[in-house]
Amino acid sequence: MESERSLPMQSERARPEDLSRTPYIQVLTYPHISLREAKPRIRQLKQLGVEELVFEGHARVGRLGILGLGTVGVVVKARVGDTLFALKVRRTDANRPDMDEEVKMATLANRVGVGPEVYDHTRDMILMKLLESQEIHEWLKGLRGKGKRDDVRAMLHSLLNQCRTLDIMGIDHGQLSNLRKHAVIAEGKPWIIDFESAGTGRKPKNVTTATQYLLVGGGPSPLTRRMLGVRDTEGLKKLLADYKRDLSDYSYSKILEHLKLVSS
Repeated sequence: MESERSLPMQSERARPEDLSRTPYIQVLTYPHISLREAKPRIRQLKQLGVEELVFEGHARVGRLGILGLGTVGVVVKARVGDTLFALKVRRTDANRPDMDEEVKMATLANRVGVGPEVYDHTRDMILMKLLESQEIHEWLKGLRGKGKRDDVRAMLHSLLNQCRTLDIMGIDHGQLSNLRKHAVIAEGKPWIIDFESAGTGRKPKNVTTATQYLLVGGGPSPLTRRMLGVRDTEGLKKLLADYKRDLSDYSYSKILEHLKLVSS
């Protein structure tokens, strides 16, 4: 019952009352099939108003397409009325008894305009805005034309401003060093997603980790640097160290100036 990346598969749909059966129970109680766990989760789906789950996406559990699979939850499309949402279902082997802390962090981020909106939740589930998204690296590789440098600058400026907002709020996302899984492009802009490891009990480092991933050492960094014309990574590293030390507006502005995202 492994999940892996694949080509999109034919969509399957199942009502809550059908989810106690194979193969749907594999998603509902991932990674261990459990009828005992399935029953209260079906009740939670009905509490959220979910009328059916839609199994489609580039990842999969068994034969079923899903939107994503992480260390805490499985993400699948869910229909409520005429609207599709993203539904995150807690894994039965997750390192937490409920989704309350993730909802708290995501809701705080939502209040300052960061992250997909959380609409409702239960003990084991979070109902969120569905993003028809693309990974940032894939988006970068797909850019064409004379305006692509401006497009990259706009994306990076927006993403770093979101990171800066989280830093000011004292929220550390916790996983932006692997930005591939935690930031996407949707609706023409970047979105920070998945607040399962976020917290307020440590010094935030969202700006530094996101910048390091995109411009210093992450997978897309050579492409991002080339598209932006950034050559001085040592100077950037020094500016990131200055910002990490004081988290000041001044230090942040120097990073933006170095990357030519604002006028110096």
